Parts: sequence; C-alpha cells; structure tokens
Amino acid sequence: MSHLVKELKRSKYRLLGLVGQGQFGRVYCASHRKTGRLVALKELDKQRFPTHKFLRELRFLLSLQHPNIVTCHALEHTPTGRYLVMDYCEGGTLRGLMEEDVRLHPAQCLKLVVDVLSGLDHAHSRGIVHCDIKPENILLTLQADGWTARVSDFGIARLHQESADGDGGNTGSPAYMAPERFYGQYAATSDLYAVGILLFELLVGYRPFSGTPIAMMSAHLNNPVKIPSTVPTALHSVLLTALQKLPARRFQSAAQMVTAVQAAIAEAMPEFEQAWSKARFLRSPIVSPIGVCTYIQQEALQAEVQQLVPRSAQVPQVSQPPLPPMKVQMEAIAAVVSTSTPASAERDERVYQLCNHYIGCRSYPEGLLTSEGTPVEQGKRSRLASVRLPKVVKSLLVRPQGCFALTQRSIYRLSLDLFQQGQTQQGQPPNGHNLASFKPAVPELVAEFSRDFLATIEAKGRWMVVAVLEPDNVTSALSFWKLSRMQSIKSGGRHGNAAQAPRSTAQVFHLAMPDSRYVVAFSHLVDQSTNSYITGVLLEIFTRRGDRVNGFSLPIPLRQVLSSKVPYNLLALEPGQTHSVLLIDLKPLKIVRIGLEIVPILLAAASWGYILVAADGHMIVLDRYGVVLGHIAGPAHPTAIAVLEPYGLLVATWNDGRGDLYTIDLQQPDSGLVF
Repeated sequence: MSHLVKELKRSKYRLLGLVGQGQFGRVYCASHRKTGRLVALKELDKQRFPTHKFLRELRFLLSLQHPNIVTCHALEHTPTGRYLVMDYCEGGTLRGLMEEDVRLHPAQCLKLVVDVLSGLDHAHSRGIVHCDIKPENILLTLQADGWTARVSDFGIARLHQESADGDGGNTGSPAYMAPERFYGQYAATSDLYAVGILLFELLVGYRPFSGTPIAMMSAHLNNPVKIPSTVPTALHSVLLTALQKLPARRFQSAAQMVTAVQAAIAEAMPEFEQAWSKARFLRSPIVSPIGVCTYIQQEALQAEVQQLVPRSAQVPQVSQPPLPPMKVQMEAIAAVVSTSTPASAERDERVYQLCNHYIGCRSYPEGLLTSEGTPVEQGKRSRLASVRLPKVVKSLLVRPQGCFALTQRSIYRLSLDLFQQGQTQQGQPPNGHNLASFKPAVPELVAEFSRDFLATIEAKGRWMVVAVLEPDNVTSALSFWKLSRMQSIKSGGRHGNAAQAPRSTAQVFHLAMPDSRYVVAFSHLVDQSTNSYITGVLLEIFTRRGDRVNGFSLPIPLRQVLSSKVPYNLLALEPGQTHSVLLIDLKPLKIVRIGLEIVPILLAAASWGYILVAADGHMIVLDRYGVVLGHIAGPAHPTAIAVLEPYGLLVATWNDGRGDLYTIDLQQPDSGLVF
C-alpha cells in the first residue's frame, strides 16, 4: 500500500486506505484531491486479469449508468498497475451486513432485493447477464431510511448472444448458480434465480442448498426448495417462481419479479409491523440475558450532574504556568497564577463532574474497584473537591494544562492544582454534600466570543479549534489556536490578526480530533429547496494549521457524535432512529449500523469498546467492532456516565430533586460480561 501511495502522489487521487481483496486484485478507498469525492480504486492485476478481460469489464461498466449499479468513472494508470475509478460504497458488502449477527427487517430485505433487480433490469436491457450475483458482489450505501444496494463486479458477465454458444464455462459461485449455469448456459433468468437464493437467505438466515460444490450442484439440479413457515405466505410464490429448475418457469424479466416482490411487500407489511414494532432496520436474533448490576459505591448528590470526564492520574501532575494573556474580539483576557503541585501525587483516577456553575473533581484511589464487589473501605471512598465559576458551564475538556470550561460564549481554564487542594472553609476534605461550602476559585479567562461557539482541544493540550456560529445560523467560521502562546494560527478574520481561515459551508454541530494532527468539522447538509430539511452531514478535515486537506459528505444526518479510543473511529446516533447506532470508521470510510434493544440517551467510550445507556438504566455493552458483549440493568434516570479504565463505570442519576453517583465494576461475575 505504501508503494501505491508514492505512485499516486502526482495523481488526482489521495489514498485513504485498503478496503478489501477482490478476485482480481485489491480495492482501495481514495478521495479526489480537488473535490474531495470518495472513490474506490479497483486494482486489476495483469497476471490474474489479462488485458482482454480488463477491456471487457471496462466496456460493460462504461455502458451501465444506473443508481443501483456501481458506476465506473475513469481509468487510473500507474507505472506498475491499472485501477478502475469507481463509486465508493461506505456500507461495505451485503455479505458483511448479513454476517454481523443481526436480523434485517424483512421490509429492508425486500427493499434491497428490489434494488438489485432494478440494477439487473438495466443491465439486461443492454444485453448483459451478470452471472455472479451473490452478497459479496452487492455493495451498500447508507440512507436515512436504510440502505441502497448496488450491483458490482461484472468480471465474468456475458452478453445475451454469447449464451447460445454454451462455451462460457461454469465459473461463478455454486451456492447461487442456476441449474443451467452448471452446463455453461446463460440467460437473464439465471440472474433472477441467484436473486431468489439471495432473497431466501435474507429472510431465513441460511441458503436453501449447502455443502460441497458437487453437493450444491446436485441440489440445484434435483432438490425441491423447502420454504420455512417463518416466511410470510405472500412471499412463498415469489421464492418458488424465482427458484424454478427450468428457466421458462421463472420470472422472465427483472421488472416482472420487481412487481411480484412489491405486491408481496404490500400484503405482508401489517405482519412485519406487528413483529418488528420496536426496530425499523435490524435487531439481534439472540435475546441476551440481562446481568445483575451490583454497586461498589453509591454516593448521594446535591445537584444534577450534566457531565463526567475521567482523567487518569497515575503519574504526578506537573504544575502548569498560566496561559499568557491575549486579546479576543477586542476584549482583555485576565489570567491567574496556578499554585504548585506537590512532588508526589497520589496514584488515583480523577473524574471531573459538571453541575451548572460548579466543577468538581473526584479522586478514586487505586484498588477502589474489586472483582468480588465487596464493600469499599471508608478510606478508599472517592474524595470530592469543587470550585464555582461565574457562568453556567456547558461542557468540560480536561487536558494536561488544566480543566477547560466552555460556557455559552467563553472559555475558562482551571488549574488542576485547585482540585488537588480541595479545601473547605474549615480546611477539611469535602464530603461532596454541600457545594456552597467551598471557596470560589478565580478562573482564568482564556477566550471570549460575541456569539455562540463550539471548541475542541488536542489531547496533549497543544492546539485548539473553535467554530463560531454566524448570525444567520447557517454557516460557521473556524479558528485555530496554538495554546502554548494562545496565538491564533488561522482564523475567520475576527480573532486576532491571522489570515482568513476555512469557512464551513454549513453550520458546524460537532468538532472531533481523530489524532494529534487533524480536526474534523461536522456540518449539517440542508435541502437546498426548503433550506430546513437536513439531508446529511459534511465532514471537512483540517490540519492543526487550519489547512483543509479533505472533505466528503455522508448521506445520513447524525447527532450525539462520540469519539472512541481508537483513532478515526466514531459512534453516533441518527435523528429519528431510536433503536440503532452508527459505528463510523473515517480511514477508510466505513459505516456500520447496529441494531439495539434499547433507546440510548448516553454514550461512553472505553479502550475495549462502548457503553450505551437508556433512560430506564438498561445498558448495552459493545466491543470496538460493534459486537454486543452483554446487557446490564443499571440505575434509572441517568444524566451522565464515565468509564474508569479498564472496567469501572460511573453513573450519575437525578430524579425529583434527588440523585446518586454509582460506581460499578463491569467485571463482576453477576454482570454476565466477558471481555
């Protein structure tokens, strides 16, 4: 791959990553350097795919232009290879979706089959028989209402006039081959038989015939199809007609089969809605037992906690000098001097909590969590120190330089030393039950803006990005800051004397830093005709100096985006889709939709995966690949959660003026989780 990167340096495409290995070579994800459009570069190895076959597939692809067929846009030559430039499908293959231990909603299954049939109808109308329809050759793009299927890989496709010769061989996939295909015969109805096998597998979960290639050939030729009773009656005739042994008895065109499938959808939809009332897209076929949640520690809260931010303190904290004063939007910035940190700090885990004006810091001593779930000794209980800010805080960002508090139009910094002292007016360690008893701390004003804003800070605290919302609430101006000197590297012209910065084409609603060098700005894409309907998300990638390096769009709206512990991986919720979550990999782009049995309201990332919590306290634990590890019944009315690495969990609750902070060990035997 590194060799290809060097070859493409002078190309119009920028390589983003390897997607997979095809029959005739590798497939890469790349972006157009000027437009940012994502494409797939399909390598065609000269040894496995000679020139005459290459020209053959290219001829087929260039003649097919349809929304349900992967389009070929160009041919890219390098000194060592040839690559087809094709549409990129971020949803992967249909096989990948079918193997993710989920069951697709039957309506989604039928919709995908209609997509495949529509693409085949276009190909058949131009005299092309695909000859290798199978889930691996069906690519997916995500849409707000599910997925769109697109037919790909016309490497062994045939023309209608060639089928009469009978000399095309029987190459293909035996599990999906029509009986006549084993004798080297081809027709449009051969593709429809393969679609019938595909529909059977989507609805039932397995293929009608299996075994060795010889056994499958015999079954396709001789064995009748047995349709399980779980398949709606309306679809029986569709499957039986598509899977007839004789081509003349099958559907005679893809359009004819589409009509039959759509009629079956209308008839079976009431049955689907009754059986799938809580899931619109997919769900797990296995009902997992709900584990028992035993609390290691439970502490009463005096105010609602809006956010919990963990930060490991396994090494002594070094005293940070105050950030230098600067001028932002013609307003002076005040600074305060931090107190020094003792040379030896406790080995503990610190969690910062946000309660309106108050920022608290809880210290969790090493050994607080025990695998047996035994009661915690009094000396090991968490200790709370708290300070009060002059304005209501919206969110916290904890970095080595301190705790950055983001209000509606200001950024403050609090030295971590303030929380280490944790003194009350009586000089005793605080008990966490009376926030008003603490001395107010003087925060350091880092920046102030005349409008609402979003901000994110690099993990080591070296640079910051701010998105200021414009008055029309449609666009946002980005500015980039070097925190060592609090100097604006590049801004929108209103923050310091820097040059004009990139300006988003839409309203930025989230900023994420996938690593120490880049920031990703998420903006809503709005329907141009009404300017009110959100159609998708624009992702723009900038360097820490403010240079835009790439940009591409997602065809689905997002909300509540969560950065994971794995670089370039995200977890997000979809507006209007209550029982699913999206796992997004940005490099290369891949989006997996995960069906849930709960409606998550809180998300948290751990080094091993994710935790999702519903309003009733029901938790789902996922690994980093989106596989469900288990379910736990947690405390109801959660307002904030945080992970104490590796397997600790904090849950803050609040209801009717009362709340608690729970400490949970996810490795308890009763939880049922196996990491």
